[in-house]
Amino acid sequence: MKLRLFLLCAVLMTACTGQKYEKEDTIAVLNGEEIKVEDVLWQFSLEKETENIINMYLKQEVVIQESKDKGITVSEDEVVEKIQALFPSSEPIDRFEFIDDKTFYEQQASLLGVSSVKYFEVWEDITYTKQAYVEKYIDKKIGEPTEEDLESWGQMIDEHINELFDTYKREGKLEIH
Repeated sequence: MKLRLFLLCAVLMTACTGQKYEKEDTIAVLNGEEIKVEDVLWQFSLEKETENIINMYLKQEVVIQESKDKGITVSEDEVVEKIQALFPSSEPIDRFEFIDDKTFYEQQASLLGVSSVKYFEVWEDITYTKQAYVEKYIDKKIGEPTEEDLESWGQMIDEHINELFDTYKREGKLEIH
């Protein structure tokens, strides 16, 4: 009896110590499109707080889907303009070299089988593009905050995104695996 209890506890502890994912694993289906672990890895590390990172990623994807459904678009020129506003007249290699701690980019590149510079270039494009979609959606749906209501504005955004996420799951538009 004690041996069975010990084995059960050992199995449960092993199961709860953090799920490991393979790049090809499907983590969700959004409007019929599979989202794989690899998709998340192009933007985030899954080494820590895996479930939180995946949920954050999926919420972002839901907002982007909603943006596109509302006719919001983001052009390549807009993304380049945003990047160049921060780093004038620079190329991806210049921006990569500017980073002091390249550990994240190197680890992700290794996981995905690309060079660190290539990973950074793709990461940068994905991140700025998705950020632009989210910003445009929030601006259209909620508007700009004033200094007085900055905190409540942030709470409104969080609540709206959480409601949207729950609606997508409830309506079957988002199936999490």
